[in-house]
Amino acid sequence: MKKYLISFLVFSLSATTYATRVAVTDSGTDFGHDWLKGRALINTADVTGNRVDDDRNGKVDDVMGWNFVEGYGKIFFPEHLQSVDTNIYRYFEVIGRIQAEIATREDEKFWQDNIANLKPEEKKVLETKLNFYGQYAHSTHVSGIIASLSPDSKIMSNRVFPDTPPEGTNVTNLKKVGPADILYKVFAVLSNGTFTQVGNYLKERQIDVANYSLGVSLQTIAKLVLGLRGIKDPTPEQLSAETRRASAQFIPEGVKWMSGSPGTLFVVAAGNDGQDNDLLPTFPANVRVDNSISVAATNGIEKLAKFSNFGIKTVDIAAPGVSIMSSVPALDHSQLLPMSGTSMAAPYIAGIASKAKEINPKLTATELKKLLMLTVDHKDWLKGKVIAEGVVNPNRVYAAAEKSKTVTLDEAIKEAQSMVRDQNATLIPVGPKSVKLPTEMLQFANSLVF
Repeated sequence: MKKYLISFLVFSLSATTYATRVAVTDSGTDFGHDWLKGRALINTADVTGNRVDDDRNGKVDDVMGWNFVEGYGKIFFPEHLQSVDTNIYRYFEVIGRIQAEIATREDEKFWQDNIANLKPEEKKVLETKLNFYGQYAHSTHVSGIIASLSPDSKIMSNRVFPDTPPEGTNVTNLKKVGPADILYKVFAVLSNGTFTQVGNYLKERQIDVANYSLGVSLQTIAKLVLGLRGIKDPTPEQLSAETRRASAQFIPEGVKWMSGSPGTLFVVAAGNDGQDNDLLPTFPANVRVDNSISVAATNGIEKLAKFSNFGIKTVDIAAPGVSIMSSVPALDHSQLLPMSGTSMAAPYIAGIASKAKEINPKLTATELKKLLMLTVDHKDWLKGKVIAEGVVNPNRVYAAAEKSKTVTLDEAIKEAQSMVRDQNATLIPVGPKSVKLPTEMLQFANSLVF
């Protein structure tokens, strides 16, 4: 299997004993994976398995994090692996190469032999299986990216969404709610109830960096409400206005829980709809506070990913998010697979921020954001797309963090800009140009982003 792991030169730095505390708010991390063994942030104030709330924080046995879905300390369910078809791994490998634009004739043959001739209902079943595993593996994959970039950090896993999506919303009941603003407020309060609990927990556990590779589709909610009004096919202007109306109820709630943990840098995925978040807000990516940073995805360092959201007013920075190799749950505890999405770009930033914090523990959340934003490789193709107008440069971030221990942050950034050159090679090793693939094959692969 061709490995296209993230790669770059590591800037020479002085040793540090500080271990950054990173929280992954996601689907639950498998700390049994080889990449993640010994990487969990252990709550030493609570005793494992004694079913007593030793630290009296309202969470019994929250040793490696907390399951905010079921309300207990178990964050990962290895028993689900018994029902995972290991052939899925092969599908992810092929899909990863298609997304990275390095697909081979063998990949095209795999498509023809295993997918092309499936009946529509069979193809739907396969897509459901792939999406289930992608969601199940999501937190482990995200955590692996952070661990690879920041080897000394300690990771806490908070589970905020289940392995399978909840039942669909009952539209009949929604009709009884009343005016749209009230409906949006109900959605906002319900969604942010969990986010607020997590935010309080991050503050309690003194988390330095929190990764949020997740989001609430305000566009979907807006379409639902428009449909209830009889507008089944809204114009772009109608959809934008209604999505912003929904956003007006969500954003203030997000500001509260992010601002409530000012010592934490919130790193949030921009979303995978290929849309402008300025016009069609997504949550919590569109929350604008000093201690949050919204991340778009790039294909290596060469172009914006086709699926990535953007926004010159609402998306801060870009990072690699196409076909990123990282850890996933498997019975052998060593499986690595490529996955794509702004969900992969966000932990790239989180991992770099974590390492910068280890270099200079005195850096605040807002200073980390400034450091990341002002040390990018500027790209013409990101002008008008993200606020920083560039792709993160890890070595320049680390150099600035090191310099900031002896000079002001502004001076450190200026020195790092002159010391560290732009990255001049793709972060995915150059391979053969992808063969010309059937349109359906490309569409299928590009629909599987996370």
